[in-house]
Amino acid sequence: MDRLLKYIDEHRDEAIAFLQKLISIESTFIDQGVLGNEGAAQIYLDEQLRQWGFETELFEPDNEKIAPLPDFNPGHNYKDRPNLVAISRGIGGGRSLMFNGHIDTVPLDDLNKWTHHPLSGALSENRIYGRGACDMKAGLAAMILATHYLNACGIARRGDVVIESVVDEEGGGNGTLACVEKGYKADAAIVTEPTGLKIYSASRGVFLLKVKVTGLASHACFKWKGVNAIEKGMVIADALRELERKWLAGRKHPQLPSPTITLGEISGGISAATVPGTCILKFDIKYLPSELDENGGRTPVRAKDVQREVEECIRTACMGDEWLKDHLPELDWYLSVMPHEIAEDAPILGVVSGVCDEIMGDHQISGLPSGADARHLQNNGGIPTILFGPGNMRNAHSIDEHVDADEYINCIKVLAVTIAKWTA
Repeated sequence: MDRLLKYIDEHRDEAIAFLQKLISIESTFIDQGVLGNEGAAQIYLDEQLRQWGFETELFEPDNEKIAPLPDFNPGHNYKDRPNLVAISRGIGGGRSLMFNGHIDTVPLDDLNKWTHHPLSGALSENRIYGRGACDMKAGLAAMILATHYLNACGIARRGDVVIESVVDEEGGGNGTLACVEKGYKADAAIVTEPTGLKIYSASRGVFLLKVKVTGLASHACFKWKGVNAIEKGMVIADALRELERKWLAGRKHPQLPSPTITLGEISGGISAATVPGTCILKFDIKYLPSELDENGGRTPVRAKDVQREVEECIRTACMGDEWLKDHLPELDWYLSVMPHEIAEDAPILGVVSGVCDEIMGDHQISGLPSGADARHLQNNGGIPTILFGPGNMRNAHSIDEHVDADEYINCIKVLAVTIAKWTA
C-alpha cells in the first residue's frame, strides 16, 4: 500500500482543488428540503466521474415509489434535483463496497459574517472554508478520490465500488431512500459524514413532536375568566423534562449519549394584554437503537414504545390538571428518523478499524448523537453500514464552516486502503 499512500500525498494539491471546486458550486436546500439547488453540483460530478471511467446514473427521486418506505418525507419536489450513482467495476468475485454522501447543504447564512465567502473554498492555515466543507462535501470528495486514486495506481480489485451522491439528506433523507428503492446494493457501506475520523457504529433515532394546547382566551384584565394555554403547555413541558431525567439516569448505550427530550420551539398568544387561548410546543425526542440491560447485554428499542411512553407521560400530566384532563392536547408526530446500529463483529467494522490503526496509529469507535442516512442503507437496504469521514460535526452548519486539510487527506488514505482490502 506504500505506493498508494505516496500517490495520494503527491496529489494533495489536486485533492484540495477538487474539494474547493465542489464547495464553489452552490447546492443549498430550500424550505427544509422541499426544494433545492443540488442539480448543478450533481451534473459536475457526473461529468467528472465519467471522465475517470465510472459508470454513472442520474435520476430524480420518485415520491410515489419511495412513499411506502419508513421515514419517507412527503411534499418534496425533485425536479432538477437528481441523485448520482457511480460504479467502478472490479474484475469479479470480491466483496462490494458502497459509499454514500449528500451533496445538499444548509443555506449560506449572512454573508457579512463569514471571514471567507461560503462558496470560495478558501484555503487558510491548513483549513478549507466554505458551506458544506465539513457537512459533507469533504467526505463526498474523499470517497470519490479514494476510489479514483486506487484505480489510477492500477491496483487490481475484484469487488465493485458503488458511490452515491444523494440529494435532500438535510431535509430527511429521501435521496438515499430513492437509491434503496432503485435496488443499489453492496456487501457493506460507509457514509462519509463528518466524524472526525472516528468510526461511528450507531446513530440515535429522532422524533419531532408538535403539541397543540387549547386554553380559553380572555382580556388580561379578566385573567381569572380565561385559561392560559402557555401556562398549561408548561405543565406538559415540565412532565417531559422529568421523563428526560429518568431516561438520562437509566438508559445507556456504549457509543451514544442517553436519550433526550428538547423543547425547541414554543408559540402562543396574540398580545401581551390577552390571556392566550392556544399554545404550540415542538419537541425533539432522541432515542437509542438499543439499551444496555442489567447484565451488560443489549435490548433493542422499538420506536412505537418510545412514542407510547411519551404519550403516556403527557396524558398522566394532563389527568392531574383540572383543565387539561377535559381538554387534552393534540399530538402530531411530524417527523421520524430511525436509529441504526451495526453488529460489533461486523466485518466492515474490523477492516476499517485495522486500516485506521495502520494509517493513523489507532482507531476510535463511537456513535452519532443525531440521525443520518446510514439508517436507510442498513434498515431499509439491509447493508451493514458505518459512518466515517473528515470534519467536526460541531462545525457543521456554522459561520466559517471548514475542514482540516490534513484530516481530509488522511480520510482519502483510509478509504482507499479500505477499498483495496475489502474488495481484494
